[in-house]
Amino acid sequence: MKYSKSWTTIIEAVIALVIIVIWIIWLYNINDKSQKLATSTENRIKAISIAREWIEVLQNIRDTNWIIFWSDTRNCWNSYNYDVTCLWNTWVWPKIPAWNYIIYKDIDNRWKLQSKVLVWDYSSATYRATFKVYIDTTDWLYTQSWWTSFTPLFTRVINISYPEDTNWDTIFNANDEKMLVKSIVSWSDNSKNWFYTTSLENLLTNWKRN
Repeated sequence: MKYSKSWTTIIEAVIALVIIVIWIIWLYNINDKSQKLATSTENRIKAISIAREWIEVLQNIRDTNWIIFWSDTRNCWNSYNYDVTCLWNTWVWPKIPAWNYIIYKDIDNRWKLQSKVLVWDYSSATYRATFKVYIDTTDWLYTQSWWTSFTPLFTRVINISYPEDTNWDTIFNANDEKMLVKSIVSWSDNSKNWFYTTSLENLLTNWKRN
């Protein structure tokens, strides 16, 4: 059986077209995956930065307490929002409770904690609304203050605990002078159907006690 030259040319053209289409689809998939990987990597770097910032803020709160209450750093090193009733007070209630928080700046430009109930996780709209992270349009820093306008995709929870306080007593002692701070950041992007979470920890101690 003989094939005409024109049919041979058409078959060759179709095969070439199929190969080109397959190559274009493969190239598109590679490019799409590369973009998703780049976005995922960028967001992970941002998340670690956001988590680290708030670890440093908790350290700043402790240091500010040391400065404000220099005469009684033993009882006031972890005073909750600079509560002056911590002075010479060995009872637990003026101290930062073991709980979950967001952090904001007050009108005096001081960092403060605001307690929040931990509702589920990032998959919950309530969680995302409660712990969302903003960008301050004045200095372009991440914050959870209420006067900011731009909302990125990150949430952040500050969890505070006292790992060595196992007896839950009402009077502070040496076991209460180690405060574990966890900064938990969650986010989602187009590289994953679920969500990511990264966490940093820091154990703050009252090494400056008097």
